Order: sequence, then structure tokens, then C-alpha cells
Amino acid sequence: MKSTPFVEGVVLGNPSNSVEAAVWVRGRLFTTGLHGRIVEYNLATLDQKYSVAVTSGAAWCLAVDHQKTKLAAGTEECVCIYEITEDSLDFCKTLNKLQSRILCLAWSQDGDVIATGTTDAIVTWDVKTGRALDRISVGRLEKNVDTFVWCIALARDSTIITGDSCGRTSFWDGKTATLISSFKVHNADVLSLCLSEDEKHVFVAGVDPLLVKFTRLSDTKKWAKSRQRTCHALDVRALAFAKGKVLSGGLDSFLAVSTETTLVSHTPFQLSPVRLAESGGRILLNYGERLELWQLGSTAHKDGPHGIPLPLASHPVQLACIKARAGASFHTVALAQDCHWLACSDMDRTTLYRLDVEADGITPVFTKVSPFMEHLGPARQLLFSPDGNRLVAIGHHGTIHVFSMPPSHLHTISPPSGSMAHAYLACLSRKGHLAVADSESNIVIYDLKSSEIVCQLPKAQYLPTAMRFNPVSCNLLVIYSNNQVVEFSVKSKSYSEWCQDMHKLGGLTLETKTALTGIAFDSRKEDIFLPTVTAS
Repeated sequence: MKSTPFVEGVVLGNPSNSVEAAVWVRGRLFTTGLHGRIVEYNLATLDQKYSVAVTSGAAWCLAVDHQKTKLAAGTEECVCIYEITEDSLDFCKTLNKLQSRILCLAWSQDGDVIATGTTDAIVTWDVKTGRALDRISVGRLEKNVDTFVWCIALARDSTIITGDSCGRTSFWDGKTATLISSFKVHNADVLSLCLSEDEKHVFVAGVDPLLVKFTRLSDTKKWAKSRQRTCHALDVRALAFAKGKVLSGGLDSFLAVSTETTLVSHTPFQLSPVRLAESGGRILLNYGERLELWQLGSTAHKDGPHGIPLPLASHPVQLACIKARAGASFHTVALAQDCHWLACSDMDRTTLYRLDVEADGITPVFTKVSPFMEHLGPARQLLFSPDGNRLVAIGHHGTIHVFSMPPSHLHTISPPSGSMAHAYLACLSRKGHLAVADSESNIVIYDLKSSEIVCQLPKAQYLPTAMRFNPVSCNLLVIYSNNQVVEFSVKSKSYSEWCQDMHKLGGLTLETKTALTGIAFDSRKEDIFLPTVTAS
């Protein structure tokens, strides 16, 4: 949280596997879901490293102990516990069967007790013996309607906090198994909650997206509602507290970061879903399950009142629609500037289309180019060179493939051996240079003709969020996650004169609370650039 949050990497999903819970353990990522397995991911390649099966079918929740040595998974009828080793998970034990689905769980500070939420009840467990210590009935609002305990936390003083399907947030004394207080401030299910680091505050939200804050009264076990605000339009599925900030996410796919006085929402996109072919006036929109190609409207006016749209001489026209395969979605696309080529990739394969125009001069005809990258698999990012003569595909494991058009494989650029970083940002210059940034803040510039490294930028403390070559000077402009801007001269292999002059004045850092993920240059005066919050 030292800089503005942004999407650093995306682990591609599998339609047959759900993700019901995710946890970080010392820089390692684990998830579980209805497929009944705990999965660890390779964060260098952003794919599955290995998986281990849980007992009793589907898994619904996952939690790590405070010592970061054990992982507990809640399943259809029990809790499974695993030892976290250096490179895997070792099965330890299962707690006694409950004959009820474990919907949520939390560890005590010392790791000796686990509290679980189930249908109509909270159950606390002795981890050493595997036996239940107490069963607390949460009560129903309607006689024949089950109450589901969706989320749970366990404080140092044994206070248990729960959120349930009745919209209640409840505080329980874990030592005596009695209710301290309960608040029905939500109109629907409470799905998520989190404790502040000092355990003086609790934040809850759910199907009713109202984020509510409860505060402990002095040193007592009593709690009171102290604040509420709306951070999302739809269900809130996840909450976390870090360094005085509440982070929330849900069905609207935005990450919200809130404090007592501020609220900032961050875009869910790593790459912009929009691609523009400037010379042809066409735009490609990526909706995931389909791609739409549009002819942009035009205007006869060159200027007008500030902030007022220019009147259109012709309206936008949808030219074509490409649908993804059943169960798949497009995660990256590219459109050549002359609109003769279109490339797209889902989680299994990369596809290339040639675009021709029918006799009317407008309607495109798509011809699938086959075979193309069949042995290379899916791409994480696709880019056409400004002249449309080169296609660059960053492969699933960070390997960079360079093609000439029509497609002919020219080069393969492998990531550095032993590197744990993954490439996530790239751009091309009109002089045939490729800049690639990875998750360790390395920015390397390659020559596409020879595939050799031309130069490498000095390593920065923060990760880059946007970069683009100036279309005239071909200098590389980079914006980092702390919103600092630098310009690098490929010709001199050093920071440009402008950048060095700015550094003498303290550098250029843009004042914004959101990550700047795109850069556009003014076509009338190329030394003017516009940073944007959506990659271009």
C-alpha cells in the first residue's frame, strides 16, 4: 500500500473450477473451491504449481494460522488441516466430522482453537484433539428457514464475530459460548468481515453492499455501530484491513480502498478492453465472451465549445462480432493500425484473423489464419507494431514470440533463467524496439530484428503501470505506481535531457489517487502527453 494499487498479474480461470477462498502465506498464493482441491500458484508464470485434494468433497473456505505454518480448509462435513512446507502442503489431520457444511473458519491467536460457521451454528474446535469444544446456536428469524453463518473472525480475547444470512452481525463470548450483542443493520446476507490490526474495529458488508464499522467500547467486550458508507453497487464478497485502510471487492469487480475520510475505486482491468485502429477509424471492444468491431462516427467540425461534443456527420456502425468458444473468454486482443489483422487469445489458444473488406468498402470479411501458435499455446499480451508488419505475443510462461506478417515466426525471447518475475507490460516503437516490464520492476528494451537486448532502464523502487514510446523521438515514457514519470532515450541509453532537467527540480510526480495505466500523445504536438486511468 505504499503506492496506488493496480493489476500486476492475472491468473487465468478455468470454467470447471470455482474459487471460493484465497489466502496469502508469506508471498505464496493458495486457493480452494468446489473442485475439492487446494491449489498453490507459481507467481512467476501465473499458473497452477500443484494441488492437493481435501477430504469430503467440495471446499468452501480457507484460513492460515497466525504463525503461518498451517492451513485449514472447510469442506462439506469437516475441517482439513495441512502443514505448510517450503514447496508443498503436507496433510496433518481432519477434525471430527460435523455432518454439516463448513462455510467459514478462523484460527485463534495461539493456533490451538478453530472457530467455524455452519448452518444455524458456530462450532469451536480443539485443534490438538480434533474434538468440538462448544456448539453455539445462532438462532433463526423464521422457523423453517436455515440461517447460514457466512463469515467469522476470532479475536485475541476469544470474542467471536460472525455475519449471517439474516443480515446480522453478532459478537459472542467464545469462553462462555454466549451472545454479547447482535446488530441487524443489513437488509440481506452479511458475506464478509474483517478486524482492524488492533482489534478495536470490525468492518462488515455483503449482499447489501453497505460497509458498516463497529467499534469496541473502551476495554469492555461491548461493541457499537460507529460508521457506515456505500463503497460498491453490488455484493461485497471480500474485505481486508491493512495500514489503516479497508480494502473491499465484490461483484462489481472494482477494488475499493477506503479510510475514515476517503474512498477510491480502482479499475479491474490489467489491459484496456479497447483497441483503436487510428488510420481506419475503427475500434475493437473486448467484452470477454465476444469481440465487437465498430466503425467510428465522423464529424465535419474541427473545433467547438469546450466540453461540448461535436455534431456527428455519420454515426458509429457495428461491423462485426466474434464470439468466444463455449465456456471461454478473450483475455487479450490486438488490432493492427491498418485494420488488416486481428489477434485474440483465450486461456487455451491464440487465434489470428485476416480482415478484408467487401465490395461496399466497409463490411469486413474475417479469414482465420491456421495454424497459428498451436504449439505455443495462449498469450498473455498481444501487440502489433505501428506499421502492422510485426506481431508480438507474450506467452503464458513469459516467453516472447515475434512474428512477421503474414505470420512467420521470427524470434523467441526467453525470460532470464531463474527469474521469479513475470512480464506484464509491453509496448512497441515505430523503429522496431520492444519494451517489456516485469513484476520485479525490470524494464528491458529489445531490438525486434535481432531479438537482442538494446538496453535496460535503471531498476526503480516501484512497479511501472504504463509505458509508451513517443511516436516522434521514440523515447520511452514510463509511469510508475507512485505516479512518478520518467523518459528514457533509447538512442543514448540514458534518461532524456527533459527527464534529467525534471530530476534537478525534484522530478515529476502526478497528483492522483488511482494508478495511471495508459499514455496518449497529442498528434498535433508530440511532446505533450496525456496520462489516463485505462490503458490505451
